[in-house]
Amino acid sequence: RSVRRRIAHAIGFEGGLVFTLVPLFAWWFNVSLWQAFVMDLALIVFFLCYTFVFNWGFDRVFGLPASAQPAAI
Repeated sequence: RSVRRRIAHAIGFEGGLVFTLVPLFAWWFNVSLWQAFVMDLALIVFFLCYTFVFNWGFDRVFGLPASAQPAAI
């Protein structure tokens, strides 16, 4: 898989976490959405990097699935 695809996957995964966790943090801690976003920044950065590295490492260890293999000509 290309680096661009891995980055898109990591950003998509992180976007889902932000979409879910920021409102939850805001409600749980009774703060504004902006304050909750700032509180979540460390998790955002960590999981963005973790998702990219984990998927890259997983593909290196176990190989690409058949659906991601380049088509033979």
